[in-house]
Amino acid sequence: MKESGMRWTATGMALALVFGLAACGGDANGNASDEVRETAAAAQQQAGEAMENAGEAMKNAGEAAGEKMAEMGEAMQQEMPDGVTKEMIAKGKTVYAGAGICSSCHGPNGGGIPNLGANLTDSEWLHSDGSYDGIVKTVMSGVTAQESSSGVPMPAKGGTNISDDDVKAVAAYVWSLSHGGK
Repeated sequence: MKESGMRWTATGMALALVFGLAACGGDANGNASDEVRETAAAAQQQAGEAMENAGEAMKNAGEAAGEKMAEMGEAMQQEMPDGVTKEMIAKGKTVYAGAGICSSCHGPNGGGIPNLGANLTDSEWLHSDGSYDGIVKTVMSGVTAQESSSGVPMPAKGGTNISDDDVKAVAAYVWSLSHGGK
């Protein structure tokens, strides 16, 4: 949008200059002098060069913005625990809401259900240190009624028969909930 606006501005300025010079330097029949024609041609060339420069600047800015976004994506990927990927988190979200039945106690968005399942979206961890490995361990082994803050136990793997890989994916998703990856 900005490039288009810049192009129209440069073109408009060049046309205004051409018509203005023609009007000021022409004869009664509207014929421009050689000097006016040369000045108008130079103005058109400068306007064309300005548009090319603006286009190149926009291209460079776009490339720089793309590179910065890629760097940010890489930084986010680097901040994830070892072995965790965006795809793993996405799979974990699906298992969390489906076969893992995690949402039954911890709510559809991990915010917890009072007197049933703890909030998984904040930085307070009741049964682990909140690390990816700690979450995997908790889901694999479960939480006894005595350990549970609500008195309701969480069976190993939520009482389901999800695979160990599914547990790791769920743990990646749960980890992401408390680390800004909602």
